[in-house]
Amino acid sequence: MANFLRGFVEQNPEFAGRDFYITGESYAGHYIPAIGHYIAFEATDLDLNLKGLAIGNGLTDPYDQYPQYADFSYENGLIGEEWYHVMEGGMKACQGLIAESQKPDGHVRDIVALEFCQLLADSVLGNPLNPKFNVYDIREGCEVPPMCYDFSQADTLLNDDATKAALGVSGRRWTDCNQLVHTFLLGDWMTNLMPQVAEILDGTDIEVLVYSGDKDWICNWRGGEAWTLATEWAN
Repeated sequence: MANFLRGFVEQNPEFAGRDFYITGESYAGHYIPAIGHYIAFEATDLDLNLKGLAIGNGLTDPYDQYPQYADFSYENGLIGEEWYHVMEGGMKACQGLIAESQKPDGHVRDIVALEFCQLLADSVLGNPLNPKFNVYDIREGCEVPPMCYDFSQADTLLNDDATKAALGVSGRRWTDCNQLVHTFLLGDWMTNLMPQVAEILDGTDIEVLVYSGDKDWICNWRGGEAWTLATEWAN
């Protein structure tokens, strides 16, 4: 990303020195702290003025966030009391597996933790490929499984030859969810990016905004609250 931004500024010098913000949601809870931390402390030659980060409904600290699937699901009537207690106990085991995966030799255990924790969380959905509700807005049904939204207009626009030519990506094809990319990211899933956020807060003037919508299940606000409360920084 730093190399991309260097190239962008070189080819578009009118943006040199501009204030720069990094924002995103969901799995961006991983890559926003990573990119922000790298730019702040490593890519000091980058001719952009990084001012702030914004993480919306993000997955940042799995250890503190996964147990909140039980609380959020129960509070919103997605599961009953009996299954809540099952999930509550299971999430303690989930946290143990996540802790093991964070050890220096924990790469294999990382996948074990992901499988166990995600299967337990997905039990709320029934069939994750055809979930009982929209995982991004529990008030809605899942209109087009498994992503729940109709992306056909975006597919048409982004696969149009003129659009691809304008973006400089002729000969490639857009997909709204690429399973190969998803698979490559799985090894990073249980990584805790909260320490990078704390270092940014301690070592720079960069502002950090963490926010959550209250109807999203997959990266719910309970989890967002949990990891931000667990974050410790000096200032």
